[in-house]
This record gives sequence, structure tokens and C-alpha cells, in this order.
Amino acid sequence: MVDAPPPPRDAATLVLLRDSPAGPQVLMLRRHVAIEFAGDAWVFPGGAVDAADRTLDPQRWAGIDPDALAVRFAEPADLVLGYHVACVRETFEEAGVLFARRADGQAAELSPEQLAAGRALLADRGQRGRWVHWLAQEDLVLDLSALAYLARWITPAQAPKRFDACFFVARAPAAQQVEHDQVETTAQAWLSPAEALAGMERGELEIWHPTEQTLRTLATFASVDAVLAHARTQREIRGVQPHIDVHPGGWRVLHPDDPDYPHERYGPGGDLTEAR
Repeated sequence: MVDAPPPPRDAATLVLLRDSPAGPQVLMLRRHVAIEFAGDAWVFPGGAVDAADRTLDPQRWAGIDPDALAVRFAEPADLVLGYHVACVRETFEEAGVLFARRADGQAAELSPEQLAAGRALLADRGQRGRWVHWLAQEDLVLDLSALAYLARWITPAQAPKRFDACFFVARAPAAQQVEHDQVETTAQAWLSPAEALAGMERGELEIWHPTEQTLRTLATFASVDAVLAHARTQREIRGVQPHIDVHPGGWRVLHPDDPDYPHERYGPGGDLTEAR
């Protein structure tokens, strides 16, 4: 009897974008080589949804209606909130960029010391719960309206650590500087999608399949506005679970639309749920 694959954890990823004369650029972070999941790969900021993300005090966030978005995400409203909050929280921890404003609607101008204090709470797993208190202390409200839902990827069933990740896009705040955390991430770069893909093809950048496919999508747009408009007007977002096909000559990643994808091993549609 084949063991059932481990269930994927809910997660969120944020593709930070900025315009350049040659078109949109995307922020890429290099994961520390010792990290268990995607070690040494170039990724977008993101991570698992914490229970606290799903129940964040309504006074500490604004910009979306989770109940109205529940149908679009095909998930409960509290998880929709969790995706957005996790996205902002992880991006702040890993890249130093915070989508937030003051409670009165004014721009939040925090000193480097204030930002460092907030990030330190997130970096210390024993202190993460205090991050919410830090938001209140600094009179901050997370601006979730900046995020646009782009895609959804589920880690292949064969992987020992799995995520069901919603990918969002957002324009990087012009007044903030990216600063990777130097713990989970060891380098950062603003690259056009074409530059990142060329680096992957030359063997200079390790890029996983969902990141690669996201870059290929982004490469078709001429501006950040165009990317955001596309994300916000998609009629339906399909959850995609690739399959790793291991064969004598090595291995390959199969998309559910590939003719060799083993749909018989998966649930209806072959995209989200493994057959039991």
C-alpha cells in the first residue's frame, strides 16, 4: 500500500514588482543553502500561513473583504485573510518591505530602528506573537489592497514538505528599500523576468518550477500596471499541482496540461487533490 503524501500547508507568496525602462523587474531572493525547503534556490518572498494570520485583529488590517473574496479563492474567509496577512508578514520579515499605513490613513514613516524591531520579533519564533502588539504599538494597519491574486501552486505529492501556495503580485513601495534578512535569505536582486530565466538556463540561478512558470507569465507584460490589471481581472484562478516523473534517465516536472501527466493518480481535475 502506498503511503498517502503529506498534506500541503497553506502558504502565500508575494511577487514584488517595479517598473524599469526595459519593462517590469521582479525581486528575487536567494534562499540559504541550509534551508530545508528550496535551499539555495532563487525565490519570491513568502511562507506558511500561521493561525494568527487568520485571526488578525480587524483594527490591524484593511483593504479587502475576505467574505466577498471567499468564492474567488474557494476557501473560507478566515483563510483568505490569512493568505493576505501571511504574504505581508513574510515579505516584511524576508525583504524588509512593509505594506502598512497609520490607522488614520496617513503614510507610515518608520525609522530603521523601528523596522528592525518589528523584523526581529518575526525572526525569533518565540516572539512572533508579539508582532501583532508591535503593529498596535506603532499604530499600523496592514494595507492588503496592494496585493493582487495571480496564481496558485501546490507542491508535488512526492515532495516530503509540501505547500498549497497562493501567489500574489504587488508594486513595491517606492519609498522603501529592500533588505534581505541574511538569515533565511543570503542575496537579493531586481531582475527582469527574461534576465532571471536566462540565468536559470545558463545554470547560474536555481529556480523551481512554479517560480519559473510565474516568471514566464510576467515576461509577457510591458508594465507593472499591466501585470496588476491582469491579476485583478482573471475570471478564474486554477490551482496547479505538478507531478514529478522519475525515470531511468533522471526526472522531469509534468504540468496537469501535459499529455503524460498521470491524472489517474489524482482527484477530479488532477490539479488539487491526490486520489485516496
